[in-house]
Amino acid sequence: MVRILIFCVAVSILACVAVGGAAATGTGPGIEVNTTADAPEPETYAQEIDADTQLVEWSYNDEREGFELRFETNSSTRITLTEAVQFSEGAGSGRIYQQRLPKGTSDVFVKVPRRGGQSAVTMTTPASIEENRYSYVSTGQTTPDRPPITYGRVQLIVLLTAMGSAGMAFGIVKRRREDEQRDWRRVL
Repeated sequence: MVRILIFCVAVSILACVAVGGAAATGTGPGIEVNTTADAPEPETYAQEIDADTQLVEWSYNDEREGFELRFETNSSTRITLTEAVQFSEGAGSGRIYQQRLPKGTSDVFVKVPRRGGQSAVTMTTPASIEENRYSYVSTGQTTPDRPPITYGRVQLIVLLTAMGSAGMAFGIVKRRREDEQRDWRRVL
């Protein structure tokens, strides 16, 4: 019984070592990840809605769940803000806001909660609609706040699973043998 347990542990250790060696020497096409590269910090971009209306700056406020937009206009105009969502198959609906912007600088807040980690708003004016175009701002896709699992942890999980399986097999075999020995004692 002890021999079986030692054999199972040895095989599981060899399997982990073999998988590690095979993965390290792979010659096929793969992907390389540079973990030392710095991610660029989010930047605020100005966007032209039409010839007379510009988005000067914008930011997403997580506490209020919406965009804070600053517009600059050369003349009074009406702006239409549309909640942009991730579309899946099927039908759905969204929200549309219209606001009159006076000549000069105007601050606008539009509530657009994040869905699927991102949020976006499209912007149109009568002049941009005549030009068949729109502008948008987006938070972009956010990633979860957890690091990827390391190769060492994967090996540890495989090793612990193998040892647990070996221990379970040992326990099952031991119980069966004890049951067989009890049957022999009853016969005698």
